[in-house]
Amino acid sequence: MTEAQQRLADVRAAIKDILEKGQSVRKDGRELRRADLDSLRALETQYGRDVAAEQLARRGARNRIGYLRI
Repeated sequence: MTEAQQRLADVRAAIKDILEKGQSVRKDGRELRRADLDSLRALETQYGRDVAAEQLARRGARNRIGYLRI
């Protein structure tokens, strides 16, 4: 797994935790506040693009530009 793929997996796990367990947890007078969901969604989009770019680079994808003769 590449670094970008790992970051994407970590962000998705954090999003899943927030959706399942809530944004904050209070226990014994202490409060744990997780990262902001909107920020995590933005990171998920960014890291998803990074992973896609890595995969394209690995496959050797190139721009398909054709030059016509006149």
